[in-house]
Amino acid sequence: MKNRRKVSLLASAAIVGGSTLTLLATSSPSILASSRTPYVLGMSVSETGAYSALGVPEVDSARLAVQQINRAGGIHGHPLKLVVLDSQSSVTLAVENYRQLIQNDHPLGLLGSASTGSAVAAIPEIERAHIPFIANASDAEVINPASQRQWIFKVPAVDTTPMQVILNYLKAHKMTRVAFVYMNASYGTGALADFKRIAPPQGFKLVASTAIDPTATSVTSQLAALKAAKPAPQAVVVWDIPPSADTIITDYRSLGLKWPIFFSDGVSSPAFVSLGKKAVNGVFVASTKLPIAAQLPNSDPQKKVLQNYVKDFNKQFESKAGPANMFGGFGYDDVYLYKAAIEKAGANPTPASVRNALEHLHYNGVTGVMHLTPNNHNGLDPKSEILAKIVKGQWKWVPGYYGNKP
Repeated sequence: MKNRRKVSLLASAAIVGGSTLTLLATSSPSILASSRTPYVLGMSVSETGAYSALGVPEVDSARLAVQQINRAGGIHGHPLKLVVLDSQSSVTLAVENYRQLIQNDHPLGLLGSASTGSAVAAIPEIERAHIPFIANASDAEVINPASQRQWIFKVPAVDTTPMQVILNYLKAHKMTRVAFVYMNASYGTGALADFKRIAPPQGFKLVASTAIDPTATSVTSQLAALKAAKPAPQAVVVWDIPPSADTIITDYRSLGLKWPIFFSDGVSSPAFVSLGKKAVNGVFVASTKLPIAAQLPNSDPQKKVLQNYVKDFNKQFESKAGPANMFGGFGYDDVYLYKAAIEKAGANPTPASVRNALEHLHYNGVTGVMHLTPNNHNGLDPKSEILAKIVKGQWKWVPGYYGNKP
């Protein structure tokens, strides 16, 4: 198939931004590792298409993690090999990619799919193959119910975690009437369902909601309709990703709407600021800690992990893909979770032993601190999500608001 593109990241030839770095010290652990059978991971990712702003940093970061692991000697002396296929942001192609990876490459694990639709569509194929899959989609449907998702894990927070960050702030500031603007795709519709489920019991009222097409270039009519809501909203919550998220905030400002506006972590990317320009100033965003890593206290367990990732990613990929962002952190964590699980599985790891190991990991990563269990295949600590505000194009931490209920 035209979309098939294998990328082997072995320690003897580490691929970085299109150039090849040959490691010459034959006595180094990385060279010794390259002589052993590789441990294979398979990745389907949106390198092109509507989700490419998420997929490109994810795959770049996965490559970075594999390179780092192989340079340090691999796992049990074996190098990792990452096989990457471009889904072109197509659900159908994502499923076919995973089918190909399973049949042709026999991986120990699979990863990728920032799109909830692609991840969920691939689950039956992956479950039948009995190969673990770490997804980068946010909806809880990806891993729930656990009894039907025994081989499926995920790195991003479930949508209710960043949603709770926002609700905690709104409640503290006595804003209980909310208008909800959402992407007309599984990411947005699933979040709207979550809001209707978790917000009213906490005293919130949904006074209006409106769907936005992912390809929309103007949403003034949808946003103007919010003015007719009775009672009027006190705040607007948006669940979308760039570029349509930038269309929303640009048109929101042009209409002169003054309600405080809060975005999901789907916009936790430099692309949101660069596309939205001055319109994003004053926006609140529920996010992982990555955009405000330098502002964290030294006691925060993630600070060093975050700063090292940002430094290493920017050194190799910033000129091509822009600075490090939350979505790249997902791909990086995917690979390091597999590293930890393969090590825990012991000699001669199999997909089954790796899956079993994933269910019992404690992991401190770029995305957050995770405690995975047989009943929780995400396990992200709710305090891994915070609230930020964009001020003069810069991300500023708003301390005191996290993803757990008060």
